[in-house]
Amino acid sequence: MSVPNAVKHATRWSGLEIGVRYLLQFGVTVVLAHLVDPSAYGVVAMVLVFTALGNVFVDSGTGLALIQRQRTSADEETSAFVINLFIATIAMGALIAASHAISSFYGRPEIAAMCIVLSAVFPLNALAVVPDALLTQQLRFKIRTRVEVGSSLASGAVAILFAMAGAGPWALVAQAISSIGMRAFMLFVASGWRPVGRYRNKDALSIFSFGGYMLAAGLIDTAYNRLQAVVIGRWFTARDLGFYSLAQNTQQAPTSFAAALLTRLGLPLLSAARHDLTEVKRVHRAALFMSLFAFVPLMIVLAVYASPIVTFVYGSRWAPAGPLLSILALGAIPWPAHVLSLVALNAMGEPRLVLRVEVAKKSLAIALLLASAPWGITAIAWSTVATSAASYLLNAYFVGTRLRYDATAQARDLLPTLLVAGCTTVVAVACAAWLPASWMGIGTGIGLALLVHVAVGWVASHPAISGFLQLIPSRIR
Repeated sequence: MSVPNAVKHATRWSGLEIGVRYLLQFGVTVVLAHLVDPSAYGVVAMVLVFTALGNVFVDSGTGLALIQRQRTSADEETSAFVINLFIATIAMGALIAASHAISSFYGRPEIAAMCIVLSAVFPLNALAVVPDALLTQQLRFKIRTRVEVGSSLASGAVAILFAMAGAGPWALVAQAISSIGMRAFMLFVASGWRPVGRYRNKDALSIFSFGGYMLAAGLIDTAYNRLQAVVIGRWFTARDLGFYSLAQNTQQAPTSFAAALLTRLGLPLLSAARHDLTEVKRVHRAALFMSLFAFVPLMIVLAVYASPIVTFVYGSRWAPAGPLLSILALGAIPWPAHVLSLVALNAMGEPRLVLRVEVAKKSLAIALLLASAPWGITAIAWSTVATSAASYLLNAYFVGTRLRYDATAQARDLLPTLLVAGCTTVVAVACAAWLPASWMGIGTGIGLALLVHVAVGWVASHPAISGFLQLIPSRIR
């Protein structure tokens, strides 16, 4: 499994940036969990439903369109920038206008003010889309590392100061705004990009012809993910939503890391090779081997140790989030395969197919969500597991058809990872049953499970091992 030097460099810096950023965000979340009540998390989660949807509109798929093209003109970049700002202005006005209706829907008057304040994230996010896309397109991840780490540190400090001052849910609002604002400012400064081109309708339509499908697919995906918060916030209590949101955010830390890394590296690399189907398939398989080998054991130990982790890390008042986290972690196991499938289809210029896949998956997911809701939030969590399994099968079918990589071949390639993961699961469950529920016991159990995973993979000559070894600088090996 050969890894070019440019890819090695990009992978190291991108992995470092995303990893440090999520560690910082996790650390801030832990501190805030001890300072902010679960109901406050639930209240803010109700508002973030609408900011998440609005940000999908703001991006409009233009960032992915610029990355997929590999080379873009100043006019194309400026046209994309104008599109983002125009949509951001509309989204900001729409959220402000709907603020009172949203607060009435949830029956919580304080939400109206939060909607008005959080509407500022839309223009701030619009400023960052093009610089971010160009840095990714050019694999300039060293600059992105500084930007993301710096904005995470700044927003984390702001949120903690607000929480210590007794601001409650407004600490989380301050975190959201300061994070996006600092990121946009630093990207603009560090990237050196400016909108020096001309806005042209021709370029705007060309970009939107690709990005429009990405917009629709992104809206469907975000709407489903946030619909869980809408259902829980409307039918249950803010405290229940707080527990579910914390479990979801904890589970999404590693999944977001995987998605960001795979998308950021995979899209430009696969886009460059999109005219060579054999090369696209080779890169896709290599990424699948490595990402699943690294990701699956993390989800296994998270599922096994969810309850003690939640209690020890966040505090005993968050204990109801533990069983939810365990279920959500099981559903996240095939996540890298899902991300790589969409990356491969986008890289090959198949946005229509991506949209069809998303419509099929999310239609089933919404049906399962609504059917499970009357049975409680635990049933809602289990519906995500069923959705994940069905999504994996659909992805495998559509990508297999396009890459001439059928389900049988994919299953054969995944078998070594599943066998290694089986050994990891046995060790993790045994350690959880036999070792004491203390920091020492939890750390030892997780460490042993991960060590067994790597050792069995090494002995079995798993293809991912050689790939990871090539990422290590030669002077260290």
